[in-house]
Amino acid sequence: MLPDIDVVTRDDLMSLIMRNRLKPIKRLSQHFVVDPTIIRDIVNHIPRGSKVLEVGTGIGILTYYLARVASQVITIEIDGRLVRIAEHVLSGLNNVSIIQGDALRVPWPQVDALVSNVPYSITSPLIMRIIKEGVPRALLTIQREVANRLTGEPGSDDYGRLSVITQCNYSVSILNTYAPDSFYPSPEVYSSLIMMSKKEPCYDDMDALESVTKLLFRHRNRVLRWVLNKYLGPSAVNAVVNAGIDVSARVRQLGINELIKITGSLKPFINDIRSH
Repeated sequence: MLPDIDVVTRDDLMSLIMRNRLKPIKRLSQHFVVDPTIIRDIVNHIPRGSKVLEVGTGIGILTYYLARVASQVITIEIDGRLVRIAEHVLSGLNNVSIIQGDALRVPWPQVDALVSNVPYSITSPLIMRIIKEGVPRALLTIQREVANRLTGEPGSDDYGRLSVITQCNYSVSILNTYAPDSFYPSPEVYSSLIMMSKKEPCYDDMDALESVTKLLFRHRNRVLRWVLNKYLGPSAVNAVVNAGIDVSARVRQLGINELIKITGSLKPFINDIRSH
């Protein structure tokens, strides 16, 4: 049994990891949380009695504290070594289910919240799946640079396709940022905890919006007219102009509402867009 969340220390968490002689697997981007502040920040944003899905069980430390406030925790871990350790750490809890598998592939249950200390290698695919699954709330510890992209404003260096697709479906806020030594082994970057809260989607055809933004943001610093001419020709430029869009604007300057109008005007070209 681990100490209460209010008194658990970094030494407590490090000793548990060292006792199990863990050798993290680099290709799985394994970095274990050893800063209790991260655990407290996450758990404090989980409403008591929630049903929670956790992506990346690790050795079960965060899972343990989630189970103290949630009615049920379903947790997914790809590494069988970690599953065996987590089963021992979580053995006294009857509201936790561990699934061994790839969280990007296994079916997800309907839950109130998703939590993850995200392996950096799956950050973007995981966020896209959260959006497609319509998870009501997600608390994710991710690279600070990715957190800045998710909250990026039009015209900023951080603004891109991921900003648009995410903000179209979720309100995103950065709750805290943590130094590399908050994890074992320490990554080379800072990490941020973000909260994604589902809202009414800004557009009713997300597949089309994804396809259009994927094409446009290949050349985020180019003017819109140049990108349209390169891939779709003058008729597409005219369609976008007729929608009231300034085609002399650079792609990175286009706001979400403008991108929605562009997507609508390019519906006749959607097959060509997807072929590129």
